[in-house]
Amino acid sequence: WHFEGIAQWDAGNSWLRLTPPSANVVGAAFQTSNPVNGDSVSIRFQFLVGGGSGADGISLTALDTGRMTGFLGGTGCGIGYGGNAACTGGPALPGWSVEVDTYFNGGQDPTEEDHVAFSFDGNVGNPAAWAILPEMEDTGWHTMEIDVAAPRVTIAIDGVVYIDQNLSGNFAFPAYVGFTAGTGSLTNEHLIDSLEVESTICE
Repeated sequence: WHFEGIAQWDAGNSWLRLTPPSANVVGAAFQTSNPVNGDSVSIRFQFLVGGGSGADGISLTALDTGRMTGFLGGTGCGIGYGGNAACTGGPALPGWSVEVDTYFNGGQDPTEEDHVAFSFDGNVGNPAAWAILPEMEDTGWHTMEIDVAAPRVTIAIDGVVYIDQNLSGNFAFPAYVGFTAGTGSLTNEHLIDSLEVESTICE
């Protein structure tokens, strides 16, 4: 695993802590020993958000190993993976990302509600797909399942499918699977547990 920013492995609890409930921090952690195919992968994990004053969210990112220049994207609305928006300086991470956004950035986010969004190349200002979520900042564990069989993307949280559609974009790259999170002036703790990744390789 490669860690950057404030992210760390919590050995006492055996989970990944992307951020504590501190202001203006960002964290990233990527599994770098076994790249997967960005166009054919199934991912399952648990996440917990809460314990702070309310921002900003997490991402699961498939980082394009051929175009990457680093492991850490923008703070604030960039949630540690994004750029291309007035509310974050970036840089945007190449590849694709699924975010759980828990803070409304006016003029930027598609809804004031907590939401899940799928974006290419860290483009937080123009997600390829998004859906409203119930309250995620409840300091409870939630399970996310992501299935990519390009161009089909299916995303479920706690057994409810929120995105299930064909998306237009670049999926065909070897990827490091990892997580990012960020806070701004408002805060939350962002935790990850029980990651499972299954990738299909065709010769």
